[in-house]
Amino acid sequence: FLENLNSTDKHDMEITRAILYMSDFAVFLINGPLLVLNLMANIFFVFCLMTRKTQQVKQPLTILLGSMVSFTILYVFSVTLLTCVLVWVKSNVVIDIACTIVIFLSRGNMTTYVWLMFYYYIMIVPSQRALFLWVKKNIKSIIYIVLILDRLFFLGVASFQVTLIIDIVWFSIVSTYKFIFICVMMISCFATAHYLNKHMKSLSASDGSLSSPRLHSQIRVTVAGILQGVLCFLCGIWNLVYVMIYYLSPYFYFGSNITFTVVNLYISGTTVNLGVGQTLFRERAIHVWKAVNKRLCTGKSSKDIRPP
Repeated sequence: FLENLNSTDKHDMEITRAILYMSDFAVFLINGPLLVLNLMANIFFVFCLMTRKTQQVKQPLTILLGSMVSFTILYVFSVTLLTCVLVWVKSNVVIDIACTIVIFLSRGNMTTYVWLMFYYYIMIVPSQRALFLWVKKNIKSIIYIVLILDRLFFLGVASFQVTLIIDIVWFSIVSTYKFIFICVMMISCFATAHYLNKHMKSLSASDGSLSSPRLHSQIRVTVAGILQGVLCFLCGIWNLVYVMIYYLSPYFYFGSNITFTVVNLYISGTTVNLGVGQTLFRERAIHVWKAVNKRLCTGKSSKDIRPP
């Protein structure tokens, strides 16, 4: 769909820029179910993190998982609030603030998964190098520090987005930062995958068991991390294309609802990866499913018993 915005030049001919955007029905049809499913899944993740079994999970893993779940839940509520703001509020300042909050939460979700995969890389892959051993020994403090610095950086970005007009130079700084943490994620994932591949080959050569639950859990985490890295890369490419076309194309640019749809798809992929890759969430989901299935089967069997 196209909505034309006309801009006139006193010396040149009139230039028309077209906005490529999705219809309201298409936005609701795609994003509505995604937001509901993300909210339900992450509320379930909160329930999993609050159970007694979670006490066995070491820090900083609980902080990382809790941060991701919290960012996703807040993101869903913020997008819902933003939708109401766009409908009822006409103030550009309020709209800019609401959009900035949504962007901040989505970025927080993205970078937290990066440090989650870095944590798994440090804990899974053995090494005798001094720097690696120091990082492994102080991994809890390092994760806390990088999470705080990451939040401060994106809070600074958010404040500039509200008060200033973001130019191509500032966008380049943010894009460079995103590129760095995507590289950190992919290097961590592929290094872990390389180690697990060598480990499985050595087990096969020595007639060792490949059915270890711990090994399967590590493989699932690594595969989920690689898929998450692909999602980050695709989302970053879209953001780059969106901004470059917005600033450089004299003919058209994309509407913001397309970007929000892309981000919602990314958040949904993150939720799926968490559910599949994290043993805590997956085992709890299996337990709940078996309990519900058992309850349904018990109810059916009791109805089949007829009184004499």
